[in-house]
Amino acid sequence: MKVLSYKKKLQNLSLKYKILIIIFSGLLFLFLSGIAAMTFMTHFYEKKLYQSIAASMNYSASEISNQLQSIDSMIDSILSNQEIQSNLESMKDSTLPSEQRVYNTKIYNTLSNYLFTFDNKAVSYMSIIQDRQTISTSMFQFSELPSEICSALILKAQKEEGATAVVPDYGDTYGIFLVKELRKIDRLSLEPLGILIVNLDPKALTDTAVASYTEYDTLSCLLFHKNTLIYNGSSLSASQAADLEKHLPNSYGIKKTGSDTLFAVRGKIPIYNWDYICTVSYDSIYRTITLTGRAFFFLMVAALLIVSYLTVHLILTLFYRFDRLISNMKSFGDGKYQIPEISQDYSEDEIGLLYKSFDAMVEKINLLIQQNYVNELLKKEAQIKAMESQMDPHFLYNTLDSINWRARMIKSEEISQITTALGGLLRLSLGKNSQDFTLHQEMDLVNNYITIQKLRFQRRLDFRAEIPEELMELPIPKFTIQPLLENSIHYGLEESSELCRITIQCHIEKAHVYIDITNTGSSFEKDFMKKLLTGEIQPHGFGIGILNIHKRLQMTYGEEYGLNCYTIKENFEECAVAQIHIPLTKEGKTC
Repeated sequence: MKVLSYKKKLQNLSLKYKILIIIFSGLLFLFLSGIAAMTFMTHFYEKKLYQSIAASMNYSASEISNQLQSIDSMIDSILSNQEIQSNLESMKDSTLPSEQRVYNTKIYNTLSNYLFTFDNKAVSYMSIIQDRQTISTSMFQFSELPSEICSALILKAQKEEGATAVVPDYGDTYGIFLVKELRKIDRLSLEPLGILIVNLDPKALTDTAVASYTEYDTLSCLLFHKNTLIYNGSSLSASQAADLEKHLPNSYGIKKTGSDTLFAVRGKIPIYNWDYICTVSYDSIYRTITLTGRAFFFLMVAALLIVSYLTVHLILTLFYRFDRLISNMKSFGDGKYQIPEISQDYSEDEIGLLYKSFDAMVEKINLLIQQNYVNELLKKEAQIKAMESQMDPHFLYNTLDSINWRARMIKSEEISQITTALGGLLRLSLGKNSQDFTLHQEMDLVNNYITIQKLRFQRRLDFRAEIPEELMELPIPKFTIQPLLENSIHYGLEESSELCRITIQCHIEKAHVYIDITNTGSSFEKDFMKKLLTGEIQPHGFGIGILNIHKRLQMTYGEEYGLNCYTIKENFEECAVAQIHIPLTKEGKTC
C-alpha cells in the first residue's frame, strides 16, 4: 500500500518537479559513478605510488651499498700502497724514536690523502696499529675508544687473517668498524705489518644516501646485521625496530608502531650481508594521496554543481510562465482573476497560445456570469418566499389553540405542553422575519423543539445550552441550529437506546463566534465536510440539510465562514460536534 501511495504522489507531482527528479537522478548516478571511478583510481594511484616510493627508497639503499664498495676499494688500495708498506716495515724494524716519528708522519700523511681523495663523509677516521704505536687521522676520536674495544678489534682482524671484517657491535655509540690485518706483499711473504681500523659513521652513511630523496622529510634508515640492529636512524625504540624487522614483508608494507604509522621498505646490502629498512611516515604519503583524491572530488563536485545550476535555471525559467498561467487559473477558480485592461503581448510559442486562449475563455465566462447572476438571485429569493408561504399560518395557530384548550379541560398537561411548544415553533418558523432573525429567536425555536422531544423521549434526552446573554441579539440565518439538533436526536436517540446528552456551547475568538452543538451516541467520519463538499460523500437524508446550512452561512457571511463537523472524545465516549462559525456582528456591524 505504501508503494502505491508513493506512486500516486509521484504521479501527482507537477511536470516541472518530474523533470527535475529525472535530471537529478541522472546527475546522482553520474556522481556515484564518479565516486566509484575515483575510488578505483585512488587505489590504483596508491599502489603505483607505493611502488614508486619503494623503488626510490631502494635506490637510496643502493647508494649505501655503493659507498661501502668505495670504502672497501679504498681499504684494498691502502693495503697495497707501497709507501705504507715500506714505512710500516721500516717503523717495525727501527728502534730509534726519531726515525719512528718520521715513518709515523709519512703514514699519517698517506692516510690523510686517502681521506681527502675519496672524500667519503661516512668515514670518520682511519687508524693503523702496529705493536704499541697508533697512527690515526683523528687521534682525538680514537683515544675515546675503550681499550677493551680496541683489543677486540685487533683480535677480530687477526682472526680473519687478512680479510676485511665488519664489527657492527658498537654502532650506536662508537660507529661501525671495518678492520683488516695489513700484511707484507713484497715477495708474498704475508708478514703482518699492522692492523687497519676504519671507523664508519652510520648516520653520515645513510644521510648521504638519502640526501637526494627530498620529497619526504621523514625518511629514515635502519641497518641490521644478522637480525641485530646496528644502526637506528629513526625515532623507533629498539624493541619497535626489532618488531618491524620481524614482521615486515620481503618488499614493502605499512606498519603501525605505537602512535605512528610507517611505510617501510626492506632490502639487502650484499657487500656485507646487511639488511636495511627505510621508513617514511605514512601521513606524508597519505597526504599526497588525499590531496589528489580531494582535487579530483572537488573538481567533480564543481562540475556537477555547475551543471545542476544551469539545468535548474533553465527549467525554472521555462516553467515560470507555466506557473503564472496555473496561478491565474486557480485565481479564476476562486473568482479573483480579472483580465488585464492593457492588451497583452502574447508570445508566439505554445505557452503564449495557452495564455491567449485562457484569457479569451475567461472573458466569455465573465460575460455569461454577468448575464445570469441577477436572474439566479431573483430565482432563489422567489423559491425561499414560496416555501415560507406554502401554508396559511393562521389555520395552524387556531387549530393548535383548540387542541391546547381541550387538553387543559381534560387536565392533560403533556398534550398542553406539546401544543404550546409546537405553536411557538410554527410561529417562528412561518414568520416573515427571516431577514432579521437573531440568535435569541433561534434559541426560542430550539427550546420549543426540545420541549416536544423531551416529552417524547423522557429521561433519555439530556439537553443543556450555554450562550452568553450579550450574544442573544447576534444576527443568524433562520433554522441554523434547530436542524442540527434534529440530526443529533435522530442519530443519538432514534437509532440508540442509550442516554443522549446534547449541549450547545458558545465561545468568542477575536471577531469570530463559534457555536458548538455536541451530542453523544453518534460521530462524524474524518474530514466529513470536505468529503461532502467535494462529492466524495453523496449527500442524502440529513446530509442535504447540513450542506444547505453550510452554503446559507457562506452566502450570508462569506467563504471563510460556515459549518464544520468532527468527532471528539469526552469521558472515553465519542461525541459528534457540529460547529457553526459566524462573525461577531450586531445589526450588521462588527461589535
